[in-house]
Amino acid sequence: MGVDLESLSEATSGAIGSLLSTTILYPLDTCKTKYQAEVRAHGQRKYRHLSDVLWEALSNGQILSLYQGLGTKNLQSFISQFVYFYGYSYFKRLYLEKSGFKSIGTKANLIIAAAAGACTAIVTQLCH
Repeated sequence: MGVDLESLSEATSGAIGSLLSTTILYPLDTCKTKYQAEVRAHGQRKYRHLSDVLWEALSNGQILSLYQGLGTKNLQSFISQFVYFYGYSYFKRLYLEKSGFKSIGTKANLIIAAAAGACTAIVTQLCH
């Protein structure tokens, strides 16, 4: 059995999409984490809103600090999404070949997605 180029293509597309969304939304995630981790001594709060964390970084010229850890997050995101999309595409193709159907229904789609998700969880936990 050769390389499944269709599954490989879909997996790469999904992983690249994941990289883009992770990179774009990462500062928001960092702000949320910083906001939630704030020490609230004597009822005083430095940040009243999530946006206060962002404005502080902007006003102090520390916008790049919101991207600390992005490389590791992108690697994790790329691998997990690649495995998921490859598994989903592979299981979908396998299902269509074995069943003889031209398309998949909702129930089969959910089962295939669950199988791909389970494989992703197993692979990412083994690599941890």
